[in-house]
Amino acid sequence: MAKRYYTIFLLGTAGSGKTVLTRTLLDWFDQKKLDVAVLNLDAGVKRLPYNPDIDVRDIVNIDNLMDKLNLGPNGAMIASMDLIATKIDTIKDEIDYIEPEYLIVDTPGQIELFAYRSSGRLVSSVIAEHSQPTSVFLIDPSLALKPEGFSSVLLLSISVAFQLALPQIIAISKEDIIEKEQMENLEKWIDSPETLITDIHTSSQVSMSQQLGLSIVDILNQFKVTGDLFPISSNTGYNIDTLIALMERNWGQRDDFYE
Repeated sequence: MAKRYYTIFLLGTAGSGKTVLTRTLLDWFDQKKLDVAVLNLDAGVKRLPYNPDIDVRDIVNIDNLMDKLNLGPNGAMIASMDLIATKIDTIKDEIDYIEPEYLIVDTPGQIELFAYRSSGRLVSSVIAEHSQPTSVFLIDPSLALKPEGFSSVLLLSISVAFQLALPQIIAISKEDIIEKEQMENLEKWIDSPETLITDIHTSSQVSMSQQLGLSIVDILNQFKVTGDLFPISSNTGYNIDTLIALMERNWGQRDDFYE
């Protein structure tokens, strides 16, 4: 029987900061002298700010796929995830060989490849199978500065959680580059969904947009999505301890985290 471990899946749209957060979390675990490994699932990434313990680029070469199958970059990324799924037993064997206590999974930049294709869901389910998993969905603040964008990206987080069936924490990334007024709006919408409804009424000129926005807010309220939503910064470390504490909650109490 393989050793059980704690898994962190980092999710979000392209540019939301998954890879930088991977580096920050790796540094956090290393500083605590905890046994951590990193799995990079993005076959198309050219450079990483960390050294992955398991790297799908050792299995899949995007450039070769493009040449061999006459594919463009997007088609090659789709083919790469399908190919990774066929090699998932090899990846799982590598995880079991390393026997980490904590595994950070840096997922592909294109969230649709991982969350909405059967190959991506297969990969996540096999990795999570013998572990206690949690996921972190990162919101790129540039997509959430208007009330319609904020509610839409939260709806996306619900959809991804439904697709992958993983416990989910939602965080707004890049806190260090968000302007004060923008952060105040985000915090207002987080603390009071009623203000989000008001701002949707104010900003949407088309009645259909208003109705759709209000329907989304109703769904968010039902799922209580904004309850633990908070900003973080991978660069400054802002709220990283809060993020770790919420992971700890999903895994169950772990006294050794703060020794």
